[in-house]
Amino acid sequence: MNHLLAIGSQETARQVVRRAAREVSAYQTFLAEHDGSPDDPWERLPVTDKTTYLSRFPFSERVGGDFANTFTIFSSSGSSGQPFYWPQLKDGHADSADKLRQFLETAFRIRERKTLAIVGLALGSWIGGDHFSWVLKSMAVRLPYPFAVFSPGNKHDEIIAMIESATPFVDQIILFVCPSAIGHLLLRARQNGRTLPLTKLRYIVIGEPFPESMRGQLHQEAGAPPTEPVMFSIYGSADTGVLGVESPASVALRQVCHVDPVVRAGLGFETGTPHFFHLADPTAYIESLAGELCVTKWQGVPLLRYNLHDRVELLRWSDVRQVVQNHDELPDLMAILGRADRCLILCGTNLTEFMLNEALRCPELQDLLTGLYRAAIIFEEGRQRLDLTLEFRNGVAVDLDRVYRGLVRALGQVQPEFRDDWQNIYRQWDDDPARRILRLQAVTWPELSHRTETDIKQRAVQ
Repeated sequence: MNHLLAIGSQETARQVVRRAAREVSAYQTFLAEHDGSPDDPWERLPVTDKTTYLSRFPFSERVGGDFANTFTIFSSSGSSGQPFYWPQLKDGHADSADKLRQFLETAFRIRERKTLAIVGLALGSWIGGDHFSWVLKSMAVRLPYPFAVFSPGNKHDEIIAMIESATPFVDQIILFVCPSAIGHLLLRARQNGRTLPLTKLRYIVIGEPFPESMRGQLHQEAGAPPTEPVMFSIYGSADTGVLGVESPASVALRQVCHVDPVVRAGLGFETGTPHFFHLADPTAYIESLAGELCVTKWQGVPLLRYNLHDRVELLRWSDVRQVVQNHDELPDLMAILGRADRCLILCGTNLTEFMLNEALRCPELQDLLTGLYRAAIIFEEGRQRLDLTLEFRNGVAVDLDRVYRGLVRALGQVQPEFRDDWQNIYRQWDDDPARRILRLQAVTWPELSHRTETDIKQRAVQ
């Protein structure tokens, strides 16, 4: 299948570049350094990112001429090494509450069901928690039907207590959380002898990728019928705001790709199952440059061919909708395959964080592992090995031999190069744990999981 090079209006993007060249002193300097002009052919305009652009200029030189139109300022999580600050303009958020209402009415039928939304994302200035807390409350105060919001942040004991308290009064509870926090939250409740109403729990997740098997497990635990959605992901960042959302159709597409490698390969994805997001911001012009996502958009700090360093392929919805037999007119798709800069190279084979996430949460090991881990490449006796610290579920026996065999199979499925290397080289050391290609170290829940209560995002690749 042919993939797109861009989605959106290049003419609108051109207007953003011209305006930035007039109003943004940092971009004026940046263009001059590259001997560029806002009227150059689009492909010649320089690409920006945090390192080459944002970090080199003070905040005062990065903003546009309409800073007075700012109504709030969000910060990034700081996972790149330092937080950056992003003014939010009134014009860009005037319809945020209406858009979220429409999404939730379609996704979880909140118009028909008494609903409590719980914001379990880190609060403070980080966009994830602050934005959803604000927009949900702005939405709730105007709704003619029952919809309430509780915003404890990532304080899991408060979340569990509120779920228990509110259950008799609502039909469903929507948790806004990072995917890695869900397992810890449910395990913490069970560990404390508290029974959560899994049939009433629904999930909106942001900030991290997750394997499709995780959604399947939550769906099974909820006892929901096949056509009843349980979990949706929203794609965005502090840098860009919300860029993409899942739909029932894009979720179905991912589920098909997860179980059918032939379909996945037909869409152009040989390794791993990407997240499929419909473009949700009509003002954004997005490009795939060498397989990485670049955004041009006017906002408080304008984005100008801004590279997020997320691996992406762009797909025309009309080309892929037949896979899920859905003929709705929906926006084109971004297929996100994780961060481009979080990749371990094991003897020449790329193992991305996206691949590791999928392998560590494979169904074969779900009864042993929580899915949280830390990964790094180490050198021993002149050999490279993949060092994995794995979190085992509380109360289960640590069986590193079983985990090793399961991980070799799972990694081979998501990365065929690893499978070939194991068959040809690595397996000769399988009987010697000290020389296996995977060095496994065990910790017990909640040694890694407890960080979901303090850290904004989980970063597994070291």
